[in-house]
Amino acid sequence: MKESSKCPKFRREGRGDYELAVHRLARAKHFSGIEEIIEHQKHYPDIRHEPFARLLILLYGKARMFDHARKLFDEMPQLNCQRSVFTFNALLESCIRSERYDKIGELFRELPAKLEIEPNVVSYNLAIKALCKAGSLDSALLLMDVIEKHGIKPNIVTCNTLLNALYGSQRFSEAENLWIVMETRNIVPDLCSYNIRLRGLIKVNEVSKAIQFFEEIVKKGFKPDKFSYNTMITMCVDEGNLEEAKMWYQKMVQNGCLPVDATFHMLIPLACDAKKFEFALHLCKKAIEAQVLVYREIMQRVIDGLVEHSEIENAKELVKLAKSCNFHYELWLPLHS
Repeated sequence: MKESSKCPKFRREGRGDYELAVHRLARAKHFSGIEEIIEHQKHYPDIRHEPFARLLILLYGKARMFDHARKLFDEMPQLNCQRSVFTFNALLESCIRSERYDKIGELFRELPAKLEIEPNVVSYNLAIKALCKAGSLDSALLLMDVIEKHGIKPNIVTCNTLLNALYGSQRFSEAENLWIVMETRNIVPDLCSYNIRLRGLIKVNEVSKAIQFFEEIVKKGFKPDKFSYNTMITMCVDEGNLEEAKMWYQKMVQNGCLPVDATFHMLIPLACDAKKFEFALHLCKKAIEAQVLVYREIMQRVIDGLVEHSEIENAKELVKLAKSCNFHYELWLPLHS
């Protein structure tokens, strides 16, 4: 990575590569390697540009290295890089990614006045997100009212963050009331808002209302996405209803929405539980074809089930496909009588 970053074009356009490198090193708990890569970037003139400094702060956040992110933020003047609300928000995001929610209030109290930075709606949305994640939902709701007094209008991100926390905490009536507040403040819901409510209905076991609401989403002109369909599939999995789950899966595919890893991780075990190994095989093939990674244990369970039900050739085919695909699954054919 240090070698690649010598190229100016890489530093401009290689955000994905930086993030992948940090992700892999963080998973390996090689935090000194992450620090070495990010500190090395200070040698380049790009560090004088705030977007590049912002990227580095966010990379530290991705690795849950908030103290390093804060140190870099504090060093920016010495690196001839200005600090604005742009990098202040990156520091807040880094704080949340590092799960240091207790630091958010401190950052708000200390930095805006000291650096003459005016927090914007993104700043306050991040503060609300941190409060929700910390379990301080009442404070988050209060902050929504407070920011309006500062002349900042809450937006759909503000409301979606609060809706998600309210439904997730099963404070259903308060979540429903927030929809009324959104209407009075002319905050237009987006697909994310509807998906959050859909999950909320499922969470309180309002199955018939969830199905009806899904139809309403379509009638409003939205195209349901992977989150919409996966929510409906989750409902079926919770009920152990494979046929209903298959119906939602088929709708998902027919409407041009590609199944993702979560889809396969729900459906394949459900099919195995129902001893429907042909459907499980179909799903495994579709996952391999779409280059979607499925847990090896799930794939092996399908092979074991096929062999148990004397579908030896199908089991052999899946072993061969799985070994030859990009993920090179290490699977085996169990002994059979």
